Amino acid sequence: LVAVEHTQELVRRVARELGTGAASLYRHITDRRQLLPLLAEDLAAGYPLVEPGGAPLDRLVAQWLAMHDYLVAHPWGAPLIADGEHTVSSAQPVVDRCMALFADVGLDEAVSRRAYRALWRLLIGHLLSRHPFGHLQGAPPEGDDFEWAMRALLAGLGTEAAQ
Repeated sequence: LVAVEHTQELVRRVARELGTGAASLYRHITDRRQLLPLLAEDLAAGYPLVEPGGAPLDRLVAQWLAMHDYLVAHPWGAPLIADGEHTVSSAQPVVDRCMALFADVGLDEAVSRRAYRALWRLLIGHLLSRHPFGHLQGAPPEGDDFEWAMRALLAGLGTEAAQ
């Protein structure tokens, strides 16, 4: 039931972004199951690739921050990714870039794969959990949390992320 509600909200968001009604989308697609893979493919094709340059850790952090900002700009993307039903070929360039960046900071392939999955979970969890944590007096602004958590995770993997 939750997946159906997320899907319905996603269809409504896509329709709003296109300036039309949800019912109008069904003139071009058979059902929601046909729309979701198309959206996932389009979303992944737009993942930013940060240009090489600078220290390896800085490039790695910049890549994940760019992906964070991209998904913030596409708020329907995080729930679509979280559903885990759509593996798309257009995501391969960002996978390759991230894996190369992990290698550049000294992680072997097995740890890089785990780090990749862990950072995706961190990113998606951050985007899906928008609770303001207002009960924490003196807490840093929400925008700082993802980078802080990412650097803490990378530091725990033995990179020099604790700078």
